[in-house]
Amino acid sequence: MKKRIITGGIILLVEALFIASRYFTPYAMDLLIGLIAIVGCVEVARVLEKKRMFTSIAFIGSFPPIVYIAMQIGIMNDREWIHYLLYFIIIILALFLINFLSTIIAKEATEKQKDRYGVFASNQTFAFQKSMNSTFVMVYPLILFCSLFVINHFFYFAFVDATGLGNTNILVVFFLTFTFVVTMMTDTFALITGMLIGGPKLAPKISPKKTISGAVGGFVFGSASSMLVYFLFSLNSVFSEAMNLLGLNIWTFLIIGMICAIITQCGDLIASLLKRSARVKDYGTLFPGHGGVMDRVDGLIFSSFVVLVSMFILI
Repeated sequence: MKKRIITGGIILLVEALFIASRYFTPYAMDLLIGLIAIVGCVEVARVLEKKRMFTSIAFIGSFPPIVYIAMQIGIMNDREWIHYLLYFIIIILALFLINFLSTIIAKEATEKQKDRYGVFASNQTFAFQKSMNSTFVMVYPLILFCSLFVINHFFYFAFVDATGLGNTNILVVFFLTFTFVVTMMTDTFALITGMLIGGPKLAPKISPKKTISGAVGGFVFGSASSMLVYFLFSLNSVFSEAMNLLGLNIWTFLIIGMICAIITQCGDLIASLLKRSARVKDYGTLFPGHGGVMDRVDGLIFSSFVVLVSMFILI
């Protein structure tokens, strides 16, 4: 537990520093998001291999920078939202096709890979399955990671109306802080409450250690933290004026926080289901006491999507 607390404190400090850097430049936060996206997706790919679902890590790793470049091109050219949706679809289809063809063309490398894993399917079947599995990782969790990129650049998009909102940097910092804090508090207090109270298991076949009491504790404290974040930011006059202009208040963000607290735990269960099906305990060993990157952000990628949708609805 001591190791877990120390590692958690370091992670929290790093997150706080990168979020604070958003006051000066959005690109430091982009770097952090990109790194955790690439490492997290490699971890998912490794877990899939345990299930004999082979992927192409090179193509998976190339997806975040390609999407990022496409997004920046769209921003510079004042594109509408439909263009970004087309970018995602085209990039995924292109990577699927290139992955499929390259696996077939590189016969020698493909045969060696099949021999290594004891696969007896034809090269065409193997290539298709490998491309489909790679696409799965590009959709989950890479597409969800993209939510953080969009939040970080939200007011740069031509289809977002920021009229009268003043300095929008503080709004982006608020939404990023809101996402990270609610997710972290939900995860932390789900663990603490579950350990202290115990009781019936939430989903014993998926995650044996999770309890119903832990889920309730995570929901309560995660929801409460959303109100705390709003209260602290409301002390800033620029933020308060923007909220008044948008007609938003603390109760609006309590509702969003409640949804995030639920979705965070659902994301955690989805990630646990994938791990259990592959018979592995953690996605990695990067963070002592915590596991890998995906073990820390499995709920974050889902809650960030909820926050992003909320931004589109409210602003």
